[in-house]
Amino acid sequence: ATQKGWLSAKETLGGAFVALAVAAAAGGSLERFCEGRRAVTLMRLVVSTSTFNAVAYTGGFPLTLVGLGDVSLGYWGVADVFVLLYFGYVATVAPYSLQTQKTPALGEAPLLWVAATSMGFLATGVIVVNNLRDRQTDVKVGKRTLAVRFGPAFARRQYLALVVGAYLLPLAAVGLGYAPASWLLVYVSAFLAKAQVRAVLTKDGPDLNPHVGGTAKLQLAFGTLLSLGIALARYS
Repeated sequence: ATQKGWLSAKETLGGAFVALAVAAAAGGSLERFCEGRRAVTLMRLVVSTSTFNAVAYTGGFPLTLVGLGDVSLGYWGVADVFVLLYFGYVATVAPYSLQTQKTPALGEAPLLWVAATSMGFLATGVIVVNNLRDRQTDVKVGKRTLAVRFGPAFARRQYLALVVGAYLLPLAAVGLGYAPASWLLVYVSAFLAKAQVRAVLTKDGPDLNPHVGGTAKLQLAFGTLLSLGIALARYS
């Protein structure tokens, strides 16, 4: 919004702080639903680290106030990892833990981790398209994203691997007998995935703008269909 001139830098900063404050307050309020010290500690960790990551993506103020002004996940080129962790695993496992009052280990609830990985892959795809689009301006300001470090061909292969991987995981889970066949409902959205992949592999620069949001819509469709598949298996 600031880059396009819709909002000033001060307005964007103010809006970001309001959004973060509301999100942190909402997350903190969930503590009252947690049973036991371990669950409360986990929720506090999720809220605090998520808030920190939101600020640390670009860095600068207000991290400069605590001597961490040089911290920038985006400029260091590690944002992809944090998107996978927080928009995939944390965003999927934390609500599960809150509702079941269980904190599953990696070897427990395998389908939960399959779902979290697929969702994380598609969420990471959003930032990959963004970084592919912006790589020429990012390199000028020292933002060392993976698209800058390894080039556009790498970014396009990364995007393809993430989208294909997101769809292969439920298929593998069904094929191996871990998940019910209703999980294959995610393939109803395959035509959306095909359209986004084709565009990302062939377009560049501002032409990729619709496909940042398009990948987010793909994730929404995938997640909705996966949720429906889980519900059908549970209640049928």
